[in-house]
Parts: sequence; structure tokens; C-alpha cells
Amino acid sequence: MFGTQTLKEYKLPFEDQYPSGPFERLDKKLFLFISKCGEVFFVRQNDSMELVKPGKPLAKFIPGGETSADESSSKQLVYCRELSGVKDSLLVGKTLYVAYTAWDEASNGVRLAVSEFEVDVENSEVSFDREIYISRPAIKEPILGHQVGGKLALGENERTLYLSLGDFSKPDRVQDKTTSLGKVVRIDLQRLNAEVYASGFRSPSGGLYFDRESNELWLTDHGPRGGDEINLIKRGKNYGWPIVSYGTIYERDGMSGYYGNKFNSHEGYEKPAMTFVPSIGIGPLVKYPSTGRNDFWDNDLFVAGMGNTTLYRVRKEGTSLVYAEPVLSGYRIRAIQIDQNGTFYLKTDHNQLLISEQE
Repeated sequence: MFGTQTLKEYKLPFEDQYPSGPFERLDKKLFLFISKCGEVFFVRQNDSMELVKPGKPLAKFIPGGETSADESSSKQLVYCRELSGVKDSLLVGKTLYVAYTAWDEASNGVRLAVSEFEVDVENSEVSFDREIYISRPAIKEPILGHQVGGKLALGENERTLYLSLGDFSKPDRVQDKTTSLGKVVRIDLQRLNAEVYASGFRSPSGGLYFDRESNELWLTDHGPRGGDEINLIKRGKNYGWPIVSYGTIYERDGMSGYYGNKFNSHEGYEKPAMTFVPSIGIGPLVKYPSTGRNDFWDNDLFVAGMGNTTLYRVRKEGTSLVYAEPVLSGYRIRAIQIDQNGTFYLKTDHNQLLISEQE
């Protein structure tokens, strides 16, 4: 049961891989989807979802490239291997920000990059503008690509972008202040500089949300074998990974010098606002608007449990999260948007877009 709303399920007119990519709403009936490997699809909603034209990969054009017959050749941007690929997108006007894993040939390793693109809705085109962030250092394979983070949120103004970064499955690098790993960074889009805003995260690859009404930044983080978290992010705070965790040890991590003695604890570090034990495979996080049509949900948070295929409404009182109530089950939800009328748009890992119908 999904509250009092009817939910309509649409099959997407293309196939994506796991973990699937994000989407954007261009207008009421037009959507932009980005696949895990960086293909861009413009899709129109009628009785079904219809592809406007075949998808094209995100690419950077290189003037005078070797394969160019005239002005340019192109280089595909996304490093798509196993669980690596496109992690998130954010549309601001006609500007599209995309976070994705990139291969650094010089260092022979993986980085998390954010690039800016221009969206031409009329011609259904997306063109590269500039790279605005690249993580450091490049990390040698093997990595776990679903632990690189990569979630984006527009901050207190149009010039501020927040980005989450995970540990790339290299937990011993997180507390090292010279790396980007396990950090939330705040990017100034005018000056193109970035500062570490908070640290101590494992796999913040689910959701990042900035609430402009309250000036609160919320983040979800995957814990190890339990300990999935919803965090209220505060500037300069350390959230403890890999020294502490409410989760316990995966055998693959061994019994090395991190969190083996302090699991089920956050002593000495910033505590999560809510923890899920056992894990729910925590995913995207959004806020239900106060202008929505369901007064019982006004200003509450919604978070997806991808692992247990459940969508939760999280009751919020002030800055406290009181309880999590399941409101929808049976879907592995990868991305969520809620418009100002309270309409839900839910993209799943099974090539579906779910839309709640309003009267």
C-alpha cells in the first residue's frame, strides 16, 4: 500500500545494467535518463514511455582529434566496469551535473569525477562543458565500484554543490586528510574550488539531500553488515568510518586495525540520526514538500531500502528522526524525485519508472 496514492508502473524503452543510473524531469512528460555506462536517453511519457531518439554516450569532444575528419573527435568519459559507472545527476536549469567513475591513464587508477553539461531539450542533445571536480588520489583496481559514493545535491544557493565520496573499498585511506575518500565535499561552482565539509563515510552512494528551508544536509551511508545510516551532515564533523560503526565485520575485511574492536558503537564520533540494523541496503533520500497533498507526510523524509525492496517514510520532528514506516514494497528503488505537488517519481534497478497519480 502506498499511502492513499495510486502508483502507475512504466517500462523504460531501453535496458540499463546494475547498479542503474539516474534520471531528470525536463517537463511534465519529458525525461532524461543516464545509464550506468553513460548513455543518455530522452524519453517521453504518453500511454507508455517512448524513446525520443537513440541514446548517445557522455563524451568530451577533442578538437582536431586523430579520428576527426574535420573539427573534432570524442572521448567517452565514463569508466564502466563491474559496479563502477555513472553515480548521479543533477539538473539546474539547462545545466546538467553528472558524477561518474573515470579512468586515469597516467596513474592507472580510478577516480570519481563531476562534469558539467549543457542540455538542448529541443534537439535532445547533451554536450560536455567542463570538468568541475576530480577525486584524489587515483585508486588502483580492484575496487568496489558501488562504494565510491557520487551523490550530488545543490546547496544553499545556485553556486554551491555538495558531493559524497566513499572509501572505494580502501577503508584505511578514509581518515587520511590528504585523500578525498570517505568525505563530503562542498564545491564552489564559480571559483571551481572544493573543501572537505565532513568526513568518515564508508559508502554514501544512496542519497544526498539539501533542505533549503532548514539549511540541513542529509546523507545516507551503507554500513558493513548492518549499520546503514541516515546522517545529518555538519560542517567539520567526523562520522567515524572505519574506526567505529554500528555494523559488524565482513569476512573479506579481515580483522585489521579498523572497527574490529568498536563495532556497534559510535563513541567519540558524530552519531547517525537513524541506524538500520540489520541493513536495508539504504538508497536515495528525499523530502516530502510542505505543499504536498498528504498532510500526514509534510516535511518528512522518504528513503529507499534497496536491499529489502522497501520504501520508508521517516518521521521527522525538528532535527530528530523518530521512526521509519514502510509505505511501498517490492521495488528496488535507485532514484527518487518528488515534485511540489507531492507526485513521486521512482526509478528502479529493473528498468521501471513508477509515478504516483494525483487526483
